[in-house]
Amino acid sequence: MTGRARAASESRRVNANPSESPAAEGSFSATLSERERRLAGRLEGFGDIVFGFAVSESALQLPTSNGHVDLEHPLALVGYFGTFAILASLWLIYHRMMSGTYRPRRFDLFIPFSYLALVSLVPFGMYGLTHAHSTLADARAALLSYLVLYALTTALATILLYRNLRRGYFFLSAEDLDHAWRTTMRVAVLCAMMSIAIVFDVTLGPSSAGVFTLLIVVAMRAVMIRFPHAPPAARLRIAPPA
Repeated sequence: MTGRARAASESRRVNANPSESPAAEGSFSATLSERERRLAGRLEGFGDIVFGFAVSESALQLPTSNGHVDLEHPLALVGYFGTFAILASLWLIYHRMMSGTYRPRRFDLFIPFSYLALVSLVPFGMYGLTHAHSTLADARAALLSYLVLYALTTALATILLYRNLRRGYFFLSAEDLDHAWRTTMRVAVLCAMMSIAIVFDVTLGPSSAGVFTLLIVVAMRAVMIRFPHAPPAARLRIAPPA
């Protein structure tokens, strides 16, 4: 971010309310108890374990022959690397969810656990792509399962990222605040696009849904151009800390 853009972002926060100034910033971690910091760290570590098992489960579903991966089914390899890419993107989102201004309260504990439960199901979408008897219907079901799981996980992530943004609005620097805002918007776009792709898959078929998902990058770019900075606190109805 340029110095002018940073100053403009800081000005938006100050002008939203006279009491909203950089002087109100502090360390968000200082507002957490020792128990909350420890719980957040353990939850992030637990997530790494879940993702590790999910990747391992994906590899175990590859068809084998005499102890080696059966290369006569190239679609299985496509499914594996596609699944790995999905898990990698979900891991990056999870890392963002659990860093910065996360606070492990009841609802904010429910979301990560639900997110990880869905992540653990992602490898099973490979089933329709990795078996010799797979049909077009199996492949379609596999794509639909990927889309549904991705839509649900990104919906949960959007909720938690937005809650984190609201919590950290007056603790983050202008640059970090805009970064948190852009991350939230990107994940929200992913959720919306995957939801629309589900409709395409059900009504027009997997080919149409697959082509539609290619528009995700375009949609993200358009949203980032339209909403590059976090809105003022007043617009988001965020009150400054007491």
